[in-house]
Amino acid sequence: MKELKTLLKYLKKHKSHLMVSILYIFFTNALALLIPWILKIVIDSIENFPESTNLLKYSLFLIGIAAVQGVFRFYMRKILVGTSREIEYSIRTDFFSHLQKLDSSFFTNTRTGSIMALMTNDLEAVRNFLGPGLLNLFNTIFVFVTTLTVMFLINVKLSLYSLIAFPILPLLVNKLGNMLHQRFKKSQEQYAVLSAKTQESIAGIKVIKSFTQEENEKSTFSQLNMEYLKRNLSLARVRGAFWPSMIFVGGIGTLVVLLVGGRQVINGTLTIGQFVQFSAYIGSITWPLISVGWVINLVQRGSVSMGRINNIFRIKPEVTSPKKQPHVKTLKGNISFDHIFFRYELNKNTARLIKANFIDFKDTSFIDDKNNWILKDISFYIEAGMQVGIVGFTGSGKSTIANLIPRLYDPQKGEILIDGLNIKSYSLEVLRLNIGYVSQEPFLFSKSIKENILFGKEEYLSNLGEIGTMREIIEVSKISHLHEDVMQFPKRYETLIGERGVTLSGGQKQRLAIARALLSHPGILILDDAFSSVDTNTEELILEDLKKNITGITTIIISHRISTIKNSDLIIVIDDGKINAIGKHVELLRKSGIYQSLYHKQQLSEELEEEV
Repeated sequence: MKELKTLLKYLKKHKSHLMVSILYIFFTNALALLIPWILKIVIDSIENFPESTNLLKYSLFLIGIAAVQGVFRFYMRKILVGTSREIEYSIRTDFFSHLQKLDSSFFTNTRTGSIMALMTNDLEAVRNFLGPGLLNLFNTIFVFVTTLTVMFLINVKLSLYSLIAFPILPLLVNKLGNMLHQRFKKSQEQYAVLSAKTQESIAGIKVIKSFTQEENEKSTFSQLNMEYLKRNLSLARVRGAFWPSMIFVGGIGTLVVLLVGGRQVINGTLTIGQFVQFSAYIGSITWPLISVGWVINLVQRGSVSMGRINNIFRIKPEVTSPKKQPHVKTLKGNISFDHIFFRYELNKNTARLIKANFIDFKDTSFIDDKNNWILKDISFYIEAGMQVGIVGFTGSGKSTIANLIPRLYDPQKGEILIDGLNIKSYSLEVLRLNIGYVSQEPFLFSKSIKENILFGKEEYLSNLGEIGTMREIIEVSKISHLHEDVMQFPKRYETLIGERGVTLSGGQKQRLAIARALLSHPGILILDDAFSSVDTNTEELILEDLKKNITGITTIIISHRISTIKNSDLIIVIDDGKINAIGKHVELLRKSGIYQSLYHKQQLSEELEEEV
């Protein structure tokens, strides 16, 4: 239940709506109390004065009460359910905003489908608590309190007899409520696994088909789905037990009223009208009593789901902007790595909170192995405007160096300086706006080519107008040699490229990503294996145009191809997380065995291709 306290800040924003809906609940139930009272008057009147009883008058009273009740009930539901939808919107917005702030390590250790389950299935459970849950909770409390008060005013003895089975109620609620909580938690955890598997299979459908693994995937999904079914059936059994239990408790009260009240009518201490009135009130509290099971089910589901959402809210990013920042908007591009040690770590508290949410969580960090550094004592200096190549075998740590510059991760030891200041002193916004970053696998959105190139730069280019913006887009597209391909498309730059750029080739995706990185005229450009899907001829043309058109920009090119970086002002050779050698192409051919090996292997490969 404590997890639901998070909702108070959202409920406070809608307190006026909540107060109005509570008033409607009060008036609705107050009117409901009049119906048994009118029935009592009518029955006693028929018994004592049958000829003078005006049945039409009392019938119109009952119809009028029912009509007014219906109006109040409509607005009661409209306001509460509407408020629950608005709070759902606010939580979803806050949750998405919080996700944007989390460190890269969080997303490395969680599956997309599992996060989606939180934003859909779990959030729906929270909304059901806020809407139907609160509605029925308030309604149950009002009906129970007001009806019992009236019952005691009519007949104290009979009222006490009607509550004879009620001491069982707290025991049932406590026992079954705890069982509901645990079983729903397991159900939601399995749903997250199922969602993650679904998302993963759809994203990797080409690979699945290529390896003819459709049947294996179907079998795996069926197993996960069956486990989800079993957990839901286990939950359903507990929910199913709630209703009969509540009906049983209410039935005992009705039975006692029938026996004791009937005797009082026979003895003349209770009129038939009062007996009918009392029986009607017993019926009024029986339904809320039965609905307690459903309300507790919604409360427990909401509590479990809000707890899972809260676990993510409790994760705090470690890579953040400092409170005090230098008054700098643009970076020149001087970069210094000073004795950098780095390994992929996940904060223990973050790991604990992720594990509490996702049963398929596997910590991929190296926090338990204190000597397993990805980068070991890395030091180098890059002057502004230089083109620097970083080369090495696969897994040597090249991409990790690229990730540290825009602070996608922070090193555990050492410091990185840009223009003489530690990069932690810059705001993340200023730092990253001055860095154009093209990753190994560029991510494209299911928008047009134009919108993908413009991504994140709309405000930056807004003062240029539509024509000026288009001119900038074409200019960077020409540098990345994407323009020629785009002009062959029927809709040119307005061409939609599908999810993750599915309609583009690998080379086109990389060239689009290069154009996107160039559009903001960054002080530092990082190309992390950005030419791996581009043919060597196009690669040479792009590199030539980069040299001509981006003077003054510090360019870091990470590549497996020596041909890509051989004309760089400086080349850094990385081996097993350490710097093997630093120098120019000719110099490294003399002093670095690793560089020589990479160069000769690629020469041999090119010769074989020419012969073929």
